[in-house]
Amino acid sequence: MKATCLKKYIKEAVNLCERITGRNLSLPILSNILIIGEGRIIKFIATNLEIGLEVDVPAKVDINGRVAIPSGIIGTFLSNFSGEDNIEIEAKNENLSVSTISSSTLIKGQPSDDFPSLPKSDKNIKTFSLPLNSFILGLRSVWYSCSTSNIIKPEFSSILLTSDKNKSTIFTATDSFRLAEKKLSYFFDGFGSILIPFKTVAEILRIFDGKEGNIKIIPNKNQIFLEWENIKFVSRLTEGTFPDYQEVIPKTFCADVIFDKNQFINSLKTASIFSGKLNEIELTTDQKNNLIIIKASSPEAGEHLNKINAKVTGEDLKASFNYKYIMECLPHITSNEIVLRFSEGDKKLLITGTDDNSFRYLVMPMSGM
Repeated sequence: MKATCLKKYIKEAVNLCERITGRNLSLPILSNILIIGEGRIIKFIATNLEIGLEVDVPAKVDINGRVAIPSGIIGTFLSNFSGEDNIEIEAKNENLSVSTISSSTLIKGQPSDDFPSLPKSDKNIKTFSLPLNSFILGLRSVWYSCSTSNIIKPEFSSILLTSDKNKSTIFTATDSFRLAEKKLSYFFDGFGSILIPFKTVAEILRIFDGKEGNIKIIPNKNQIFLEWENIKFVSRLTEGTFPDYQEVIPKTFCADVIFDKNQFINSLKTASIFSGKLNEIELTTDQKNNLIIIKASSPEAGEHLNKINAKVTGEDLKASFNYKYIMECLPHITSNEIVLRFSEGDKKLLITGTDDNSFRYLVMPMSGM
């Protein structure tokens, strides 16, 4: 392989690929980026066998070929490399020569034939497309509610993506202590449902966030393929059955509280200073005086109480929650005012916006944990 390319394109491609590479003692080739010069593009490919990524960049390719280079070395080299915009790269045996007018570098590689091929999507499988920013919004709105451990219930460390009869595409995540659901006004006939692993979502957000245009989604058996302009992404899907979460969401409520979202955020931040080791805070509704009362205390820090004016309907009640669980959902509510709805009996807390029904969030009380 021998090709000339702009430095910024190579640098961006390597940066995207570098975190995908695996550290596998039995398969050291996975710590490499496969570089393929072909036609008018250079392909940069990385995989850890769970996730795969291909980034294509425009180039003047004089000789087709391929080479596998350690991601850490080429990544560090490019991050510190300054000078000319044009770079010539050339495969020499199993190594990579990087040259400009004023410098030359040789990076040791490994046999490229050992590099595993990325899975290919079935051309007969239906492709679904939606705006990339909407896809990112759906994932970002719920992914923090996933469990970070996939040992016992891998479906809890995944996002459920489905398209339903009500003409919506729905993103849902739960770790059994809280649940987040985001609906988008897109309907994909025949999409079904898939479980995207938490670690995959983290990489999707890193790679695609901030980009524009549409993204293609291709679910294929136990894999998902994503395609956007010069980037192709593939990941394994989680095998399992997501719980029927609709059965968990309360249908009746004993108290509703409507008040300013920013006031609530500021109050939670202050209360968090005085919360205990379990991050607990106490919420009390006062229907007579139209107040929501937030209280926190710990033997080490002391105690704090704050009263916020609110529109309170229903009975007065008191319940404790993990403030972190509540805080994490609030940035994803677009309304200026929020609604706290407490269920009868177990006091589960359902949080929504007053003028946006596309997002809802359920939190279990501390007694239910």
